[in-house]
Parts: sequence; structure tokens; C-alpha cells
Amino acid sequence: MKAEVEELPWEEFDKLHAIRRLRQIVGNQWKIQVNFTDHHGYLRGVPAGKFFNPIHHVCKRITSDSRGFQGCIAAVRKTAGMQQEKIEFGQCHAGFSTIAVPISVQNRYLGCVFCDGFIVEGTQAEQKKQIKATLNSLFPSDQQIQSYVEQLPVLNKKEVDFLTQLIEMVVEEIILAYAGLWGVRKEVDHLKIALTSRYSFANMIGKSDAMQRLYSLVERVKDAVSIVLIQGENGTGKELIARALHYNSKRRKEPFIAVSCGAFNENLLESELFGHVKGSFTGAIKDKIGLFEAANDGTLFLDEVGETSQTMQVKLLRVLQEGTFRPVGSNENRETSARVICATNRDLTKMLEEGQFRKDLYYRLNVINLVVPPLRERPEDIPLLIEHFVRNFAEKMGTKEKKPSKECLQSLLAYQWPGNVRELENEIERLYVLAGEDSTLVEMNLSPRLHGLVSVSSIDLRGGKLRDVLEQVESEIIKEGLKRTRWNKSQLAKELGISRAGLILKVEKYGLERKAS
Repeated sequence: MKAEVEELPWEEFDKLHAIRRLRQIVGNQWKIQVNFTDHHGYLRGVPAGKFFNPIHHVCKRITSDSRGFQGCIAAVRKTAGMQQEKIEFGQCHAGFSTIAVPISVQNRYLGCVFCDGFIVEGTQAEQKKQIKATLNSLFPSDQQIQSYVEQLPVLNKKEVDFLTQLIEMVVEEIILAYAGLWGVRKEVDHLKIALTSRYSFANMIGKSDAMQRLYSLVERVKDAVSIVLIQGENGTGKELIARALHYNSKRRKEPFIAVSCGAFNENLLESELFGHVKGSFTGAIKDKIGLFEAANDGTLFLDEVGETSQTMQVKLLRVLQEGTFRPVGSNENRETSARVICATNRDLTKMLEEGQFRKDLYYRLNVINLVVPPLRERPEDIPLLIEHFVRNFAEKMGTKEKKPSKECLQSLLAYQWPGNVRELENEIERLYVLAGEDSTLVEMNLSPRLHGLVSVSSIDLRGGKLRDVLEQVESEIIKEGLKRTRWNKSQLAKELGISRAGLILKVEKYGLERKAS
């Protein structure tokens, strides 16, 4: 409970219109200063090294002296640090009247609104005498400051009651603002916890050697400030890797911002990344900060970086090399400390050879290279992913988990998944929706492209290791494909999404060479 009180956003209260208006009214009318304190009695929202920001000359003079300053601190703490439950009227060490109105939420004392620097009508003679004595002890040779005492504001009972009512109204505004700000903060904290859990390394599915090597590398570079380049086909989970890097790093409390470079033309992308100033182009009706600035201290994920133009590549190189950028239409450089993670499904080395991608940018991006393997190269992970997606959809739809039939599972294992993990997830969702009330996911509900890939009767799924079953499936797929294409290995390799050399090796492995007639 104590930690929550100490974390109250006091600086936000100072921006409330009610607080500003109260200070304006009582400052102009009676020269009274208004502040608020925390539950310890310490003043909040005042500049470092200052105290009250006094309005009239007497308080300014008293707080300019170290003894007077310490006396004021003690007086405020004595009144405001009492865990009070009611409005307190009193006097400070110098003789001024004070009002402290408590701020309490759910019977918890959070602090108070504190006013001082005035005199009340009924005791003005005694108060002025005490104030003059205080001034004389601090500044015995300063007669001018003594004359200011007669100019101090004097409030009658009606004015004191009116001031108290004003403060109570402001306290109500503070309590409402506290509830709203605290609610937002708790929601943000909850979302951060959820995001960290969602993108933990434990949620990155795969037991294959390729994925295990990837996990190990991701764990080692999560806190590095170096640029990370993630390469892989569409649907392999490159953004998932980027988010896992961010939410498991020391930057997890800072923003993670993702942008697809291929979704904008060159001019719009420049404005999106670097921002622009008002009037820099048609439609620029106000200043706009760019994503490099918005992601400061956090992570900026540049997806499809291979789609950027040569001109944009030069500008990206500058910000990645120097940490500075210039908004569109501006003459001033700005700095960013955002960590940059890039991703692409393009073959950047081939683009280098063809002159489509700058070498200097490529070498700047390729500091830490993470390659996400396609799903067809890690078939042993398919059952794990199926189980994961089945569990997720069951939870999402509020039903019991549905199990794929033997025939359905066999077809899922036989397919080459050109769309990778994303395509597999979409297929499981389709099966779940079409299953209705059935508890089994059946082959007939698969997408047409997954039908007839392999004969069920040709494979025995009882017992044996998963790798052996997968090899049987792969052998049958290649065998049927060779027959269908009349042994055209180039055509079949293209259909299967593998190289011709890779297909030839598999044909030799399974003894599927065409026999001479």
C-alpha cells in the first residue's frame, strides 16, 4: 500500500484546470500561495531547490534564509504529515495562517492541498507582531521588509470560509483525476504483464534443432544494443521474434513500435519514420513526430526493410550509423536511442548483386542475423504447433479441445506449408470453425489444397517415432509427385518449395529413382 501512495502522479495534478484556476484566484485576490503535499508532508510540484514559490515579499524574504526555509519545512510537515482526516487551520512558525485540506481515497490519506501566507482578521494584531519578530530575528537591519507586514492580506471569516470551499472543490477534482490516472496506470501495467507473458520465449514453439539454435541466439542478444536483422519467409514469425526480443529485454517497459516499410511510398515512409514540421508539404497541417522519436529508449521494428528505395536506404543508414535524423521540412537534427530490429523475406545478398540494396546499409544491418527456418524444414515442429493452436482456439472459443483425426493429422503433416506457421494457424482455425459441436477435426473440412496429398492406407501411424512417420509421409508425397509430373524433377521441386538438388537427394534417400523399362 505504501508503494502505491509513493507512486502517485503528483505532477499530473499540477496540470489540472481546477488547480491552475484556484492559484489564479487566490493569488490575485489575496496573494496566497497554493501547493499540495504527499502523505509525508513534503511539498510536491515545486521546482528543485525551491519551497513555496511565495507570492508576496515577506514569505519570499523568509524562505531565502536557510533558518527561515527550514522552519517553513518543519511547519508544513507538522500540519500536513499527520495522516489527518479533517481540515486543519493553524499557523506556521513565522505567524502566518495556514489551511490544509486532506486528500483521502478509500480511507487512505494521500496528502493535502496546503495554503498559507495570509492573516485572519480576528488575530491580525498578534500575527503581525509574531511575523515582525521573526523578520527581526532573521534580518535585524532590514527595516524595509518590516514595512511590508502592513501590506499582508487579511481575510475575514467569510473570506476564509469561501477559500476553504474553493479548496474542497479542488480536492474533489484531484480525487477524480487520481482515480482516472491510477486506473489507466493499472491497465497499462496489466497490459505490459500480458505482453511480456504472451511474447515470452516459452511461447516460441519448436523443438527442432534449427529452432533450438534460434532460441539460444535470441536469448543471448536480447539485451544487446546492436541492430538485429531477422530473415525468413512470410509467415515464419519474424515479428514474434522481434517482440520476444523486446519484451524479454531491459527495454520491456518502453514502447515497441512496428512499421511495415512496404506499406508506404517513399515520401510517406520518410514522414512516418522521421516525422515532419508544419507546412513542409501539402497536408502537413501540424508538426508530427516520427517513429524513431516515438520509440526512443524502446524498440523500433522495421518490417520488410528490403522493400525500401535507394534514397530511403541512404537516410536509414544515417540514422542507424549516427543516431540522428532530420524531420521532413526541418533544418534541425534530432537524436534517437531506439533499438532497431529489421526483418525481411527478401534475399538481400541477391539484391546486393542486382544493385537493389546498398552494401553499406546491408553490412550495418547484418550485425546480428537471425534466420527463422521455414516450416517445411522443421516438420517435427508441426505436431507441437497444431497442439498449441488447438489449445489457443479452444480457450478463445470457450470449448473443449478438439483433436484432429488420424487422416486429418496425416494431411497436415504431408503438406509443405508455403505460408508457414501463419498458414498452419489459419488452417487450424478453419477446422475449428467448421467442426461446430464435433469434438474431432476431420480431413473433409481441410482446405482443398490439402486434400489427396497422400494415401492413408500406405502409412502406418501406430507406434514408431515421429521422425519415421514423417519420412514415410515425405516419401509418399515425392513418389506420387514424381508420377504426376512424369518424373519432371524441376517442376516437382518448384511445387514442393525445395531446390532441385534437394529433391534429387531425397529421391536417392528413399530409392525412388525411375526404373528403366
